[in-house]
Amino acid sequence: MPFNILELNNELLTAIAGHLPVDDLKTFSIVCHRFAVIAHDDSTWREMLYNGFGVTYKLPDNTWKQQYERKCSDPQHNRICPHLGMVSRKTLEPYKAPYNNVIHRDPPRHNCATCGQNHYQSGLCLYIYQGNIRIRCKECAYRFHAMAPNRHGILLRIPVLQMYCFTCSRQLGEARGDESEEHYVDYLLESITQDSELGRQQLGKRRQCMFERELNVSEADRKSVLSSTPCFYFVDRMWLWAWFLRLCDGKLATEPITNKALEDEEGKLNCDARPRGGFTVAFSIVTPRLWNYLVKTYGLSGKAFQSNEVQGRPEYAEMWKAIEDWKLI
Repeated sequence: MPFNILELNNELLTAIAGHLPVDDLKTFSIVCHRFAVIAHDDSTWREMLYNGFGVTYKLPDNTWKQQYERKCSDPQHNRICPHLGMVSRKTLEPYKAPYNNVIHRDPPRHNCATCGQNHYQSGLCLYIYQGNIRIRCKECAYRFHAMAPNRHGILLRIPVLQMYCFTCSRQLGEARGDESEEHYVDYLLESITQDSELGRQQLGKRRQCMFERELNVSEADRKSVLSSTPCFYFVDRMWLWAWFLRLCDGKLATEPITNKALEDEEGKLNCDARPRGGFTVAFSIVTPRLWNYLVKTYGLSGKAFQSNEVQGRPEYAEMWKAIEDWKLI
């Protein structure tokens, strides 16, 4: 009996079109009006995104075609993880209660499924891959994954709400991630924390960490800080570096800005201070926006030093020369 592709229903035609390369989809679209409608339908691009890259999420305001185009510019999975789609709110639903037991750790109410220990300080994690989800300590999760490194494991660090993809070798939804990946990770974390007041507090801290990391990327130690603001602020480099490292680990600063290290004996900005490591007195520079945020959020121990207070003064000439030679991006 002869087969006529035109007799297939739209669902099957969408599935077929979703397996085609983009150039072949263009050819498909000119066969007839019906094929053209299917080729331009967003559900076809959703199929193409999944069949080509394994990605099942997008920004709410974007189309699947837009997400497909975003993913085409990320062939190495540096910004959009294709393995994250195996985690869904339905996947995490059974782990809301165990998550709550882990974060309410006094007394300990949940142990590692492998070694049986609590290990809260080193971090209990939810190790996720298709067909197997267990709460393990970080050490056991890494050892378990090493037994079959080709599986696409996702690690959820419970104490700091960070997700890590073993295949992509990076934290998900953070500084290097695409906005769509960041949104989907936040969506998943919101689902597992929504039934716990402490969990919601944790999620709020994570969101604050993400916001502060974005501020650090754009408003600290950049050429734009020197060129786009009428003045900038000097911050003790050790404090800013410690703040940034804590953010990378999903934690917030615990101490106020300690600018006392930048003061000389008269309480002025030390003219021997330099914008690099390896100096007794080293500083970073931040925009007024970031400075005001940090002071409001964490407080200040010492004085505020602005660039316009020392610019043009001869005793700071060498310091300004060092700033001009600073390899900023």
